[in-house]
Amino acid sequence: MDTAVAVKPSLTIKRRFNAAPEKVFAAWIDPQKMIRWMGMQGVTRCEANNDPRVGGRYDIKMVMADDEHNVGGVYREIVPNEKLVFTWAWRSTPERESLVTVTVKPDGAGSLMTLLHEQFFDEDARDRHNKGWLGTLLRLETFLHTDGLEKPHGKFIWNELNTRDVEGAKLFLGVSLGWNFEATPMPGFTYWIIKKGDDRIGGIFDLNSDERCNGVPEHWLTYIAVDDVDARLKAALAAGAREGRPPQDIPGVGRMAVLQQPGGAMVAWLTPMPM
Repeated sequence: MDTAVAVKPSLTIKRRFNAAPEKVFAAWIDPQKMIRWMGMQGVTRCEANNDPRVGGRYDIKMVMADDEHNVGGVYREIVPNEKLVFTWAWRSTPERESLVTVTVKPDGAGSLMTLLHEQFFDEDARDRHNKGWLGTLLRLETFLHTDGLEKPHGKFIWNELNTRDVEGAKLFLGVSLGWNFEATPMPGFTYWIIKKGDDRIGGIFDLNSDERCNGVPEHWLTYIAVDDVDARLKAALAAGAREGRPPQDIPGVGRMAVLQQPGGAMVAWLTPMPM
């Protein structure tokens, strides 16, 4: 008789943040912080209630343009600033309870966070959660970058390669610089995060995914954080700039616009969320 027990699917995601472990940990258990980053791409509003103690419960509501998703669970283990273990079940399928373990370790001046999500109902559930967590952790990274006394207005915060040959660019940059790449699903296309080890240092945008980019040659685009991209763009246009791309919301990232300075240089301005 075959007595082997089927192993349920799981996923593991690692992230390095330029934030102290206590700041990363607080983002997971403080409901006022959770609502500012928790949620997959497309979430416009989040509500959270929690009782961060062993046996305590949390509940999260993630609101989208035409839908909402409710998830909750119970804390199984809490080691302040180091480890958090909790069950995870959607209100629509309470019988499909899974388990999440978040560990945070110091890494130089920052932190290395590992998210282990296990005991999925099937591989499809695992894959859907993997996509959701990738978008959610991008929001967490933005939150940790902007949640502090010092706001990033006026700072260079991102570099992006715009290309029509994504695979060729990845091959060249990987071989010549040792960079690695992580796929991030976006509405209608895949955005690639450029990584140096665990550090997320830039991105790759596929020019083929946007018809407005027809005829645009391959180029690097620098992003500068601004406090109000709409107001700043109006001021820039009055000062002689030209609009390259009007302000638009990037789910889970912020609001951005592209402009051409009077001298001809192109630059992107981004108001990160939150800011």
